[in-house]
Amino acid sequence: MVTTIKISEETRERLLSLDLAEKGKTFDMVVNDLITFYRETKKKYSNAHKKYETSSKAWEKQQHRYGRDLRAYEQKKHLYEKEKQTREKLLKWAKSQGFKE
Repeated sequence: MVTTIKISEETRERLLSLDLAEKGKTFDMVVNDLITFYRETKKKYSNAHKKYETSSKAWEKQQHRYGRDLRAYEQKKHLYEKEKQTREKLLKWAKSQGFKE
């Protein structure tokens, strides 16, 4: 079955100016090439978008882990500083009481 599609002269000229409008190709072939190109491009975009979403989620998880690890490090550092101060106070006290190192 053949269907006639009305297009303006400008659209016709634009179609003919495309690389895919070679001599000997019918407008049916050109339209099919455009449809194929559209589907492939959409599929590539969809795949790229999925990869982006996956990597974005992985990055967010990594940032969350980094924040958690940083908080744990800060807590350990704080405990270390407290213990260091306690040791220094004990050493100072021991020296004042006549103990030797």
